[in-house]
Amino acid sequence: MFVRITNFVLLCLSAALIAGCGGKPMVHDPNEPSDYGRLTLTRQVNHPELTRLIDPIVGAEKTPQGLEAALAAGLDPENNGVAALMKIYPGPIADQMIDSTDAWLPNQDFQFPPLALEKVHAYVVRHQEKIVRGRAALQMPQWKYFWRPTAGYMADVHFVECTRVAARLEILSAAVALADQDLDAAAEHIAFALELASRLGQVNHVYARRIAAELREAAFSAAGALATQTAVNRDQLSTISKTLASHVAAWPNDADAWIADRACGLHQYELIRDGQFLSTLPRDEYQKLKDEHELDATIRAVSRNLNHDEVVYLKQMCVIIEGCRLPFYQRAEMLSQLHAQLTAFAGTNDYPTVAARWLLVDVSKQQRIAARDKALATAWSLALQLAIGEEPPTSPPMNTLTGAPYQIRIEPRRIVVAAVDGGGDDQIIALPRFAKP
Repeated sequence: MFVRITNFVLLCLSAALIAGCGGKPMVHDPNEPSDYGRLTLTRQVNHPELTRLIDPIVGAEKTPQGLEAALAAGLDPENNGVAALMKIYPGPIADQMIDSTDAWLPNQDFQFPPLALEKVHAYVVRHQEKIVRGRAALQMPQWKYFWRPTAGYMADVHFVECTRVAARLEILSAAVALADQDLDAAAEHIAFALELASRLGQVNHVYARRIAAELREAAFSAAGALATQTAVNRDQLSTISKTLASHVAAWPNDADAWIADRACGLHQYELIRDGQFLSTLPRDEYQKLKDEHELDATIRAVSRNLNHDEVVYLKQMCVIIEGCRLPFYQRAEMLSQLHAQLTAFAGTNDYPTVAARWLLVDVSKQQRIAARDKALATAWSLALQLAIGEEPPTSPPMNTLTGAPYQIRIEPRRIVVAAVDGGGDDQIIALPRFAKP
C-alpha cells in the first residue's frame, strides 16, 4: 500500500529534485509510466559517475524495460500453465486460502493433532478440484511467469500466492494421505509440491524465490514424515528423489534475481526524481516518519543527495551481483563489508537515505535464505539417492552455505545426512536404506 502526495507537493518536490541534481532540463511525460522503465530521468542527469554506472546496465538491456521485454518474449497465454493456475485462484481467493492454511503450515515435525487433521482433511476434500486443475496446468505446453519490472516494487506478483497455495494444498494432501496410510499418494503429493516450488524458484524475483524456499522446506518436512512410516518403500522415496534431483541439477542463478531487484531499485529512483518520493513509502514507513516529525527533513535529505545515493546503491548492487558467482560462504564477508560501508555514512551529509534505509536492507538475510534453500535441497537429494541404493560419492560434497562438507553416515538400515545449516539450526535427515534393484 502506498501513500500518494498532493499535486502541489509533488510539483514542489520535483522542482527541488531537478534543481538539486543539476544538468540539462529533464524531458519526461508523466502520462507514460514506461519512461520509468527506460530510466529516462536518471539518464538525463549530468553526473559522470552515475552515467558510468548506468550505461552498462542500459547496454546489457538490464533496465526495467529490457527485463520486461525478455520476460514477455514468447509468452503464450493460451498455452501457459501459469495463466491457467491464476484462473484457479482469481482475485483475493489465493490470499484467503493462504490465510486459512497458515494455521497448519509451516509444520516442521509434520505432526497434526486429531482435530486439526480432521479440519485439514475437510479442507483438502473441499478443494480437490483445484488440486486436479493445478496438476493439469503443470502439464501445459508452457510454464512461464510474467511480471512487470517497469512497475518496480509495485509490480503485481500475485502468481506467487497462486503457486504458494497450490503447493500448500499438495502438502496438506500428503498429510491426509499419510494418515490414511496411502503412501504412494503421499509421495506423489510431495513430488508435486516440490515441482511447484522449483518452478516458482526459477523466477527472477527475490520474493518469489523466498516463498519457493519456504515451500520446499515444508515439502521436506512431509518427506521426513513419510520416511518414518514402517511401510514406506523404495519406489515412494524414488518418486521424490527423481523429482528433486532434476531441480538441484537446474538450480537457478542467484544473480538473475538481484539483477531484477536492481531494476526495481532503479525504478524507485526514477519515481523519486519525478517528485514521487512519498509514493514509494509503505504506509507504515510514512506514518512513522510523520509521527517522529522526520518527514520534511527526510524529503530534503533525499532530494539534496539523490545522485550520490544512487551511485552508492549501484556500486553496492554491482558487488552483490558479481558476488553471486561465489558460493554463499565466500560471499558472507563481502556482504558484511558492504553493510559496514553503509553504516559508515551514518551521521554524515553523504548518507544514502534511500539505499541504506530501504533498498539495501536485508540483502544478506535474503541471500542467506536462498543459500540455505540450495544447501537443504542438495542435502535432501543426496540423502534420497543414498536411501534408494545409489552409490555414495567418493568424497562428501561441499555445503555451499557453510563451506564444510556434508556429514554422511551410511548405516545398515538407514542413511543420515547432517550439518546443513551450521548456524545453530542444523538439519539432520534420516531416511531408511533400501538396496538398489
